[in-house]
Amino acid sequence: MARNRLLSALAALLLGSQLAAAPPAAALQNGLARIPPMGWNSWNKYGCAVTEANVEAQADAIVATGLSALGYSYVTVDDCWMAAARDAAGALQADRRASRPG
Repeated sequence: MARNRLLSALAALLLGSQLAAAPPAAALQNGLARIPPMGWNSWNKYGCAVTEANVEAQADAIVATGLSALGYSYVTVDDCWMAAARDAAGALQADRRASRPG
């Protein structure tokens, strides 16, 4: 227990000195990324079992709960949306099957 407190205090001292010595972050004054991108991502809840109905329900919920007014503007289908084969030009294409098991 005492060893853990000692290690925590040492880490705080080391990190504190590094943070204090770090220069402030520079940013362009163009308005981009003033807040982080905020939204919903399918992977954490559904993985590869996501459906169109799931995505639509989440988008509706973001609006209904007022999150969209607070800056939540993304609804992302993370993975498993693409077909196994690419098109003739080599581009990814959507998997047209209704759903796939997770």
